[in-house]
Amino acid sequence: MAAQVAPQRQQLIPSPSVMVAPRLTSIMEARPEAMYPVLGGHRGMGANVIRNGSLTPAWRENTLRSFQAAAASGAAFVEFDVQVTKDGVPVVWHDNTVEYGDPAQPTQCAISDLTAAEFQALGQLSASGKCQQLSVVRRFRHAAAKAAADMPPVLQAALTTEAAITQRMRWCCEADDSFPTLEQLFNSLPPNLAFNIEVKMATPDDLAVTPAEEISRMVKPIMDVVNRCSSESGACQPARQVVFSSFDPDICRALRAAQVQHPVMFLSTGGRDWHADPRRMSIEAAIQVAMASRLSGVVVDSGALRSNPEAATAAKASGLRLLTYGLENDDVDWVMRQQQMGVTGVIIDDLQGLVGMLKTVQQDAAGLVGQVAAAAAASAAVSTQQPSLQMAGAPAVRAS
Repeated sequence: MAAQVAPQRQQLIPSPSVMVAPRLTSIMEARPEAMYPVLGGHRGMGANVIRNGSLTPAWRENTLRSFQAAAASGAAFVEFDVQVTKDGVPVVWHDNTVEYGDPAQPTQCAISDLTAAEFQALGQLSASGKCQQLSVVRRFRHAAAKAAADMPPVLQAALTTEAAITQRMRWCCEADDSFPTLEQLFNSLPPNLAFNIEVKMATPDDLAVTPAEEISRMVKPIMDVVNRCSSESGACQPARQVVFSSFDPDICRALRAAQVQHPVMFLSTGGRDWHADPRRMSIEAAIQVAMASRLSGVVVDSGALRSNPEAATAAKASGLRLLTYGLENDDVDWVMRQQQMGVTGVIIDDLQGLVGMLKTVQQDAAGLVGQVAAAAAASAAVSTQQPSLQMAGAPAVRAS
């Protein structure tokens, strides 16, 4: 029986040596000379999933420690989710609700029903820096739970039910951290790390149009913080680049109407997830929304773009920037292909893994360039020796 190899522990403070490119002044910038698009960390170092019975990556998603690790790993920007509490405080949180207590019978509260103090109290750590006994619980996706395209439809359906692909468990990670507010991110993270702020909506998927009062409830508090923190004369650190995004086209329109300083991009699953609003059901519809609302671009599901690569050409022809998100962006070959397609930024879950692979690709490319240069030099040396070889032998014969 072969000896089992223990899995490697994730490095909690990534070494600066894994950096593969300097940060840019703009994540919206096209880089035709680059090998790959600008890299962004999804919720920091990636969304937490279950792998081999425990949560990975080691960092709790959407926390300061996760964002700091992403910056140290080479991310030019971080993508994160913002909800607004009952007392109008923007907090960094993905889900519409929070669950806590017994994983078998948790207590559930909407973020909009909690004050910021109540919400942050749920994320307080113990004296040892670990999550409390009365901790937040959540349904997490199993990393390996993915139905293959060639499976029979019945088996695909069985593998993609919520019960099969998710599990509710205590949200405790190796690198736990408390739940931050949006303002705390501005105050705590280096200003050269750009922010992609996704405005989350608590409206159901069968509601085609978001009520105006809900739009105002979300947009105004978020803009108050961003305006206060993102200008050179602001109350927070020096100005950083901020890009807004949302799956809600009406939120995107409201964000654009509220300001012109920061780009706004429409998020789209490309029809991979159903919604009653037809504007959300294809990349083509997303491009039309972005054009009609004078947005800066679209952020689309990477798998949807992979199935419909012509959409990248359409976005470029419309003068729109294009970013992608999704687990497909952990594939280094696909990320490099997106660069050729005109994608300006990719949002990554396995940031450490992808950065390591890109570094290897760069080293291999540098080695190949060195070999070509050496071969060219050798060829040039032979050419310079050719006349002396002719002089040493018989005279060259002219062609008739």
